[in-house]
Formats: sequence, C-alpha cells, structure tokens
Amino acid sequence: MTTNYDFTNAGKTIRLGRILDPKTHRAAVVAFDHGLHLGLLPGIMTPGQTLETLAAAGANAFLVSPGIARAYASVFAGRGAPALILRVDWTNRWRSPELLGSDEGRGRLISTVEGAARLGADAVLTYLFLGYDDPDAEARQAEDVAGLAEACEALGMGCIIEPMARGKRADHDIYRAEFIAMGARIACELGADILKTDYSGNAESFRQVTEASFRPVLIAGGPKTGTLREALEMVRGALDAGANGMFIGRNVFQAPDPGKMLGVLRRMIHNDLPVDSALAELEA
Repeated sequence: MTTNYDFTNAGKTIRLGRILDPKTHRAAVVAFDHGLHLGLLPGIMTPGQTLETLAAAGANAFLVSPGIARAYASVFAGRGAPALILRVDWTNRWRSPELLGSDEGRGRLISTVEGAARLGADAVLTYLFLGYDDPDAEARQAEDVAGLAEACEALGMGCIIEPMARGKRADHDIYRAEFIAMGARIACELGADILKTDYSGNAESFRQVTEASFRPVLIAGGPKTGTLREALEMVRGALDAGANGMFIGRNVFQAPDPGKMLGVLRRMIHNDLPVDSALAELEA
C-alpha cells in the first residue's frame, strides 16, 4: 500500500491539513450529520452545547449539515478550532418505514462546493452507495460524485467520499471486506482525497480496504456498539490495519460522558493509547 498525501494543490493541502494531523496523518472526526437524515436522535438535541463540548475535548473536525454549519459557525472560528466538513448530500436510506423511509432509499445533492466554500468548509463529503437494484441509479450517483470531485479540484476544496454497499443487492452482507475494498478503490478513482468507509469487523480483513486505497482511510462508527470495549477495539483494529482514524458519531455523542469518550479515542488515534488503558480511563 502506498498512500498519497499530496493533495495536488495548495488549497487542498491547507484545508486537508486542518483535518489530518500533518505529522501523523491521522484524524479524530465527529460525525454530527445524523439529524439531516434521521431528524430526531438522542445526543443531538442540543447541537451547540454538544459541539462545544466535543471541540473542547479535541475533535479534529466535525461532519455537519449546511444548517448546523450556519447556525453554529462560532464553533469553527479561531486559531486551533476544529475543521468543518460539510455533508452535501441527503438520503432517506436510513429512516425506517415507520418514519416514512423506503426499502432501498435514494439520495440527492443538497449543496455545492461553492456553497461549502462560502460556509468556510475545509472539505465536502458525499455518499457513494453501491448495490442498487437499479444499475442506472448507481451509475447516476457515480456521475454526481465524479462531478463533485471535479468541482473540488477546481476550487481547492477537500473531497471526502463515503462508499457503502447498501443497495438491495448488498444488504445481505454489507460489512463484507471485499465490498468495502471495492467501494474504497472506486472512490479513490473518482477523485476522493480522503475516504470514510465501513469497518469489516477485524484488522485482518480490513487490510484489504487499506491496501486497495491510495488515499487516507477513516472508518465510520456505524450503529452504537453494545459495550465500550467494542467501540475501542473497532478503532484499534482499524488503526492496526493501516487506517488513519475515525468518523464516529453515536459512540461519542451518545456516550455517558461524550467529552471523555472523545478524548480517549483521540489519544488512541494520535498517541496509540492501548485499549485496556483507554477502557480503564472510561470506567474510572
């Protein structure tokens, strides 16, 4: 695996350097875009307070919706403030039928690279769902993602792509390492500067993902884990396999002490804090 950290132009180098630590090339990113797709969710009901708590705990960046970016711009202002990653697409994929969702879901771009630049974003992020029952739907999404990557290149904006095997043809085995690796490589080829990917469950299988990628890989946290150890071992396993950090949401903002949880995860990522030490701190 040869991971490329040359982001091709000065704008990308400066912006992505606010997300990935220039020395370790790692990042502890908090995913805080859940309200855009799900509406109400425990842990996100007081956005400003939660963002400020997690910024003080050392979040390198937040993934947020356009509305959150506008309403809480002060969180991202000033020297040493966390980077702003703007979610520029929306999907009804994650809502249950009881909450007016659909079996497979569809998404649309809801912002532009120019709009992200006006908000002061360091990068934009979009899904790339693979496995739709309708192959044209998958092709159209690839077209949208490629266009977004091209616009990012033109304006020096960081481009983060989140490939996920989630259509009807993939739902039987969404965390299969081969599917994750395939999506990661396709995202790199479409123009991603950084990837946000699923985690396959263990370091051995996840190496297929990092080896398939020539851009930094950060794992998604997925659903809230059953225990603290599970969350910590997920991050440790990804790092051992060559990942560059995490985009974690519910395992942080739904933790008993979100700030403490993020601080421990940050030190795992940047200082290689062992799982047992991290767990002992959280349980103290």
